[in-house]
Amino acid sequence: MSAEIITSLLSFQPDAPELQQKREYDKEAREFIKLVNGLTPATFLKGADSPQDPLNVLDPATNSIAYAFTLRHRIEAANKKSADQLRPGASLWNKLVLFLESFDPVQMRYAGEQWRKLVEYVELVARNEGAPALAIAPIRSAMFRLDATTGTFTSTHLRFIQLCMETRSYKAALPVLDNYIHSLPTAIAKETLEDLEYSVVAADSVASGEFINLKSGHTAVISLTDLQEYYVLGAMAYLGERQFHDALHFLEHVLVTPANNALNGLMLEAYKKWVLISCLADKSHKTLPRTMSSTAVKNCRNAAKAYEALAEAFQQVDNLPKLKAQVNAGSDIWAEDGNTGLVEELLDHQNRAYLSRLSRTYSAIPVSNIARNVGSSADQVTAFVDSLIGQGLLNAHLETKDKSGAGAVLGFYLDPTQGPLAKTEKQQQQALLEQTQRTNALAEQVRDADYRLSITKEYVGYLKRQKKKNGAGGGGGAGVDAMDMGYEDGDLDEDIMGDVR
Repeated sequence: MSAEIITSLLSFQPDAPELQQKREYDKEAREFIKLVNGLTPATFLKGADSPQDPLNVLDPATNSIAYAFTLRHRIEAANKKSADQLRPGASLWNKLVLFLESFDPVQMRYAGEQWRKLVEYVELVARNEGAPALAIAPIRSAMFRLDATTGTFTSTHLRFIQLCMETRSYKAALPVLDNYIHSLPTAIAKETLEDLEYSVVAADSVASGEFINLKSGHTAVISLTDLQEYYVLGAMAYLGERQFHDALHFLEHVLVTPANNALNGLMLEAYKKWVLISCLADKSHKTLPRTMSSTAVKNCRNAAKAYEALAEAFQQVDNLPKLKAQVNAGSDIWAEDGNTGLVEELLDHQNRAYLSRLSRTYSAIPVSNIARNVGSSADQVTAFVDSLIGQGLLNAHLETKDKSGAGAVLGFYLDPTQGPLAKTEKQQQQALLEQTQRTNALAEQVRDADYRLSITKEYVGYLKRQKKKNGAGGGGGAGVDAMDMGYEDGDLDEDIMGDVR
């Protein structure tokens, strides 16, 4: 009997010559999904732990659909009886990790529910063992294999960043966070995908927003709050790596989400952190994004007056005592909001700003002079300056003794090609090249998003209304900006996330 099962599971061979045409591949893949979906869970358990065990016969990289179904049912059965096989290092755990790191991404476009369940299992097992960090690498591998851009937001994105924050694995989160979220799971019009060689989900040129959708199974139901939480947690991960500009960018995503004249807790939390981080990233309190709801702006400012006062004191670089007084006055507020560390960073940052300003006037200055101005001892200032230079935050050098024996002297590098912050011409060119590549990738994602927008029923309805309006009023219809769609109904804030609920 197990031989018959293996024959059935091997009936779909993606490398077969007759499946090289994408439409034929698509047809056969869908038929195979129907076949394995029709098998009972007990069928996948036959031959387990024998020479004819399907998990030993199937190749996770070649027979990914069959392997995913078999592995899922095997894990569910083991979970009901004994979890020993699922523990890290055990048989099923090793097979699960191997699959998530080696599956065929095209086949998994057709088996979204199996992919998601296996990703959830690796997290569940790791948590049951009290070692959630073990799930981070397999989940990240699974995300990148399915979608190299990780740009279509799914419930796995939120699970992943929650794991990273829980285990303080900030650096592990960066490869995913650094990729733009360019799509949300939505409904793809079926008629646009029929009989088109390069529109089937197996096509080489298909974008992830086309095969990860509301019916594909790759994601659980997501909401606007899920997306906001992802960006808030992502900003905190960037903070953990001291990447303030990236953290600021993520928080702005939260602030500009449609609020429908209401303010939720995530937006308020994002605003408080945004006020502090804008000071750290840009040395001043930035102007709020223009697209943020005016009502939300008013509510945020009313609820975060202590943060506004702190930011105002921060901008007075020559008045360090005022900032210290504001920090001490609001210590209970910062602690309650979990922002004490950020506030303390403001103090350090203002001291760094003060030192940077000195470089505009002096090429070298005794540390004792600095200590008098900031109200600290020479030893404290020396230790602080030494740490800044060691972290690459100050382009200067410290001499413990000058020729006159007056004590430690701080010297500044006036030439930007010298010192700990210097970059070679090759490094500068590499940075420009990387930025160009990111910009080109983002432009391609925008084009894909525009295409998906153009085939939605909402957009088609908008075009019909515009055509009717232009026919009645006459003229001027050709230059209508497509980005105006939906505003005339006065309900954009409420409907914009309708497709992802």
